[in-house]
Amino acid sequence: MNDLRRTVLWTVTAAGLLMGSGQAQFFTPSFQNYQTFAQRSVGYVAATVKPDFAALAVQQALKPPATPVKYKYDLARSDFAFKGQPTQQKNCAAMVQKPADQQVMAKLCLDLFNAAQTIPDLRKNNLAAGLTLLLSISLQAQTGSELSDAETNALQRGLNDILVDSGVMKGKQADLQAMYETSVMTGALIAGIAQTGAEDGQPELTDLAKVLAAVVLKGMKLN
Repeated sequence: MNDLRRTVLWTVTAAGLLMGSGQAQFFTPSFQNYQTFAQRSVGYVAATVKPDFAALAVQQALKPPATPVKYKYDLARSDFAFKGQPTQQKNCAAMVQKPADQQVMAKLCLDLFNAAQTIPDLRKNNLAAGLTLLLSISLQAQTGSELSDAETNALQRGLNDILVDSGVMKGKQADLQAMYETSVMTGALIAGIAQTGAEDGQPELTDLAKVLAAVVLKGMKLN
């Protein structure tokens, strides 16, 4: 099993544990507008990362062409310098109305992000890795099938090339960091909802995870 696939599986498990630890009231479909958050998140990412090219990377990963794709750049090309503390949890918190609830939701999203950052196999502070995590989890939530080692590796390498060729990696470091945080938080949130639904026997949460995954995939022109 390759590093990134282990990262996806770990994120699903860890997110489920975090979301199930005494905060069940936050994970009901009626409590907050998860869908709006997912739309804003993927919209923010898609505004910079061209969805057409991202869709091509996914297509090549899931249905490899007869002639193997030759990737051009080392993964280090989509690394960036993470500075300060995460900030995108505030957008997570905006899903709820009460200030006290917003604080709890912000902490949960920050905990999900920080948990992902501790995964040994995750190439931390790498935009291609963050996007691959988001798309892999979304595909898994919608289809119920995990991506293979070869598929996750091909997806990350393809996204890495796209980020370099499109000039995204020449953008402001703060913007790259915000996209990375958004991708990881959104992916981990979807994973946590799906895992909680599966373990607690709550099909409404499983369905919610599929809806959010569909929002992400549609925003990246994959659905």
